[in-house]
Amino acid sequence: MRSTRLLLLLALAPFVFAQTIDTKAVDRIVQHTLDAWHIPGAAIAIVENDQLVYANGYGVRELGKNDRVTTETLFEIASTSKAFTATSIAMLVDEKKMKWDDPVRQYIDYFHFTDPCADSLVTPRDLVSHRSGFARHDELWDNTAFPREQIIRAVGHLKVAKPIRTAYQYNNDMFMTAGEAAGAAAKMPFDAFRKTHIFDPLGMTSTITSSEAFLATPNHATGHQWSSKTQTISVQPYANIDNIGGAGDIKSNARDMAQWLRFQLADGVIDGKRLISADALNETKTPQFVLKPDADVDLETNVKAYAMGWNVQDYRGDLLIAHAGAINGYRTQVALLPKEHAGIAVMINAGRGYAGIAIRNAIADMILGRGTRDWDAAFLAADRKGDEKALEHQKEREAKRRTDTHPSRELAAYAGTYSNPAYGPVTIALENGALVLHWQRINTPMKHWQFDTFSAVDDANDLDEEVTFHLGDDGNVASFTLWGEDFVHLP
Repeated sequence: MRSTRLLLLLALAPFVFAQTIDTKAVDRIVQHTLDAWHIPGAAIAIVENDQLVYANGYGVRELGKNDRVTTETLFEIASTSKAFTATSIAMLVDEKKMKWDDPVRQYIDYFHFTDPCADSLVTPRDLVSHRSGFARHDELWDNTAFPREQIIRAVGHLKVAKPIRTAYQYNNDMFMTAGEAAGAAAKMPFDAFRKTHIFDPLGMTSTITSSEAFLATPNHATGHQWSSKTQTISVQPYANIDNIGGAGDIKSNARDMAQWLRFQLADGVIDGKRLISADALNETKTPQFVLKPDADVDLETNVKAYAMGWNVQDYRGDLLIAHAGAINGYRTQVALLPKEHAGIAVMINAGRGYAGIAIRNAIADMILGRGTRDWDAAFLAADRKGDEKALEHQKEREAKRRTDTHPSRELAAYAGTYSNPAYGPVTIALENGALVLHWQRINTPMKHWQFDTFSAVDDANDLDEEVTFHLGDDGNVASFTLWGEDFVHLP
């Protein structure tokens, strides 16, 4: 019994391996942010000089329950998974099984773009630097259970928004494709590659990619959503995200993320064992596309770029390599300060991304010793500004709306099955006197907006779209436009 109690106490206690930082100050920083942003729980890890110097859990795993967050609590790390995907490709490049600038179709023969130029040129480097030209179509994975191959095949039916390599367009579909290309080159499922080549060698024994396994793990955090309208936080229903793959499916904890930080800061070495050459790994942190710093967020930054799975920027005169993650009511920040041989991982169980940056920046300031500011106040102001912009946009949209118009046809004429080569069939049903959109996980009533346009709003599925119907020459409803794509009315 005494042994069991000792193990429990060790699991709950923070890890402190060196007194190079003020751990009490770190605790104050994190707790202040949780209070200021109404966040149920968080976990952090701080690495310096190849050592885990501090890790701790704060708050509760789920609002209204007493289970505490510990350093072993699993969180969704979302898009910070992208660096794992880029690192996987770098490992395969190191082994001469892939090349950054080979055609993607060399690894996935069914991958295509509708634009012939982009189709012939697109490479793994383009996929993981968000410069393929393909627009963001998160609906294909976020609102469906489509397998990854189906999503990749769907891409071949969708419009390319920009000429290849001319614009930065953040894209989860492309990063997922990059992961599948890596799996094909390695001749094993990509999930298995990450486990055998990264998680296991790094000792990330709790890190997983399966949503089912995540929910089956007793010590996992629950995601929460914030309502700016009501200023309240609530549990966010969990959605299986296995199909996002290399773009954001990893679940990890503070202890395991410390291993990832150590490996990245040591240029591919963990506990004396080299897993990848320094040159190959550092290619993932080499800028590929110049970005404009966000005036409301990058307050100590002058220059910023996207590499491959990482943002690269200056911060208070130092080098900061970092990435954020956001999914299912979880937010993550992973940051490297290479010149200081330091790294930070922050995981919170609420959809309030600025809060994670506030914690990251305050800890970075402590490590750098170059001044600080009230980051919570700064980012709460930025958050309010974002809400005000959204409200202003809504008012402008309302002001342009023609309220004196009516649909061209009776509502029953719009009902039926429509289809798009990428998205598949969509049903528009007339239920209780209103049109309802049914597609995969979406079952959303629509309200008439103007003319033949209806609005489809579903906060639970993050949907706020206009559905515009088009009549054929015979006066019947022939199609509608949604997500920039045309859906044809089937006979």
